[in-house]
Amino acid sequence: MKQDKKGFFLAEETLKIVIAVIVIIFLIYFLASLYFSGKDSEELKFAEDSLNYLIGQLNLKAAEIQIYNPKDWVIISWKRGEKMPLQCSNLKWENCVCLCKDAEKCDEVGICSDYGKEIFIKDRSLEIDNPPITLKINYEDRIQINKK
Repeated sequence: MKQDKKGFFLAEETLKIVIAVIVIIFLIYFLASLYFSGKDSEELKFAEDSLNYLIGQLNLKAAEIQIYNPKDWVIISWKRGEKMPLQCSNLKWENCVCLCKDAEKCDEVGICSDYGKEIFIKDRSLEIDNPPITLKINYEDRIQINKK
C-alpha cells in the first residue's frame, strides 16, 4: 500500500510542475506580445511625427531637413496615376508621401499625407537607415528629395 501512495504523490507533483511550466510559458508569450504591440504603435507615432515635420519643413521651403525616426523605415512618394497605398488612393490625393516600415507593404504599416506638389525621390524611396538622415531639398517645378 505504501508504494501506491508514493506513485500517486509523484504523479500529483509532476502534474503541478507541468501546469506551472505551461502557465509560465503563457505569461512569457503574453508579455512579449504586449511589448511588441507597444513597440509597433510607438514606431507608428514616430513616423507620424516625422512625416508631419517633413511636410511642415517642405511648406517652409527648407533647403535641408533632418529626419530622426523611425529607424529602418522608408520615405516614399507617389503621384496620381501610380499605384498608391489605399490610404492615398481612397482619398483621391493627387500626390502622396508616406513613411512605411516596408516599401512593398505600405498599406500594412505606414502613415501617409497629401502634398500639393509632386515630390520626386530618386529610386522611389529613401531609407532612414542610420538616423539622423539629412534630406537635401530642391524646389523647382517639382520637389526633389535626396540624401545628403
